[in-house]
Amino acid sequence: MFIWHYLTLLCLGFALIDAKSIKKSQANLLEPTLDPDEKLGKIGKSPPDISNDVQRVQVPLGATPGKNGWQGKWFPHAPGQQQEAIELKMKSTTEEVPPLEFTTKDGWQGKWFPQAPGEPHLVKKKPLVDNKTKSGKSTTQDTWQGKLFPQGPNESHKTKQSSCDDGKSNLAVDFDPNDIRDSLNFLCISSNHSLYQPDLSREAILTEHFLPSAYLPPAKCLNESISYSHLPATNGPYRPMPAEYGTYSYLPPQRYVRNLAEGAIVMLYHPCAFPGQVKQLQDIVGGCLYRHLVSPSLALSPQRPLALLAWSRSLEMSVVDRQLAADFIQKHAKQGPLAPEELSRLIVKRQTYKEGLLREAHLVNTADDYELCGYLQEDM
Repeated sequence: MFIWHYLTLLCLGFALIDAKSIKKSQANLLEPTLDPDEKLGKIGKSPPDISNDVQRVQVPLGATPGKNGWQGKWFPHAPGQQQEAIELKMKSTTEEVPPLEFTTKDGWQGKWFPQAPGEPHLVKKKPLVDNKTKSGKSTTQDTWQGKLFPQGPNESHKTKQSSCDDGKSNLAVDFDPNDIRDSLNFLCISSNHSLYQPDLSREAILTEHFLPSAYLPPAKCLNESISYSHLPATNGPYRPMPAEYGTYSYLPPQRYVRNLAEGAIVMLYHPCAFPGQVKQLQDIVGGCLYRHLVSPSLALSPQRPLALLAWSRSLEMSVVDRQLAADFIQKHAKQGPLAPEELSRLIVKRQTYKEGLLREAHLVNTADDYELCGYLQEDM
């Protein structure tokens, strides 16, 4: 009896413990998630009516969707088409290719390169000797209708001369150094030398010709003749190639005017002038600057057979005046429309006219003549 009561109490104890654990576990359970419509109904609002906007489709439980009920596209394939796609792919990869014999000349309308299938490879060889030249005769102008450059067969080589100015060709337009008739330009043929005797009472004449500041003299080729409105010429057209600086047996004005344009001083003397006076003036000019030219000229008068020329200016003298000559050079040298800032860079590269050149000019200080007549100022 005692044992029975003891078992009864033990069972009641276990039952009480289980009830407490169940109640405690219910306190930790989350509240079940409600449908949006149920939530709206729970808080007192009616759910919206969407029966007109949404079409509900019910699919029986366990049924699989098929092609008849689906209007869209299937990816990667519709149900039941997987095996068909694999079979089609295998069929396309095992498609037979027609043999080469079907693609022959009969079925091809174009051209084959280098030859059609089945034809042997042909190599065309060009004969080394033409049938027309087997006899050993070379092609000449008789068989060639065009022009041969630079000359035809069996013709001597011809050098085309410059049509403008190279300083050596067509010089007879101005002065021909090889023609004895042009030697009258530098020979004294006067029978009365006393006309050229120095006269201390005869004053020097300074002549200036006005030119616009923008005036640029034209350079003319040797196919045109050049004449001047005044003598001795100090401005106007000239030949493109300048003369080499120095002393000449004769230098035509068409040449030295080009040098005047770049700031040179030209000394002219009559062939009948007294040699002592010529030598004295020549020493003054050669000692004042590098860019100078010396030449005889018949353009000077017997009364004043000595002259110094600059661009658009001339000084004619009967007797050499050392101070007057130095002042003229210092004032008017290195002036002209073509006067360069640095002549030394030009004279090294350019070509010059040298026909009749006796002695080249020597440097006084530099080719740019930065100081004019410096030694004369020390002596005076």
